[in-house]
Amino acid sequence: MIRATELGSGDKEKIAFAWEVMKGSNEVVVSFARLMTTVALTAVGVVLTLAKLTGLEGPASAGRLVWLAASCGVYLFSSLVFSYAVRGQRLAVSPDDFEEVIEQFLLAANRRHRATEIGLALLAIATISSIIMIVTALAS
Repeated sequence: MIRATELGSGDKEKIAFAWEVMKGSNEVVVSFARLMTTVALTAVGVVLTLAKLTGLEGPASAGRLVWLAASCGVYLFSSLVFSYAVRGQRLAVSPDDFEEVIEQFLLAANRRHRATEIGLALLAIATISSIIMIVTALAS
């Protein structure tokens, strides 16, 4: 990369400030998304164990088994959404326009926030679906 001008001390301070802001705010979202990925994958094991304990076997419970598979699929999909929130994103840093860097950072932060909200919604849907499936299996 060829630069037309050298970075001044003020530019270096702006770069350091932008880096610290990005690093500090991303750590919280990434840590939460990592935790929720683990929760979603663990939920699959819990649901499968509960399904086995309630006796979901045989042709009479075929509908519940499809429901179980759909719930597990939603759990797995939510873990993929949380993984998307965790992944790194490339920002273009220009020494001439630091405001653009902040806009890019805010866009990336909004994407992570949206992905986390979608993952939580999927997790809630899968949990409610699993609870309904387990309760109906216990009731019959």
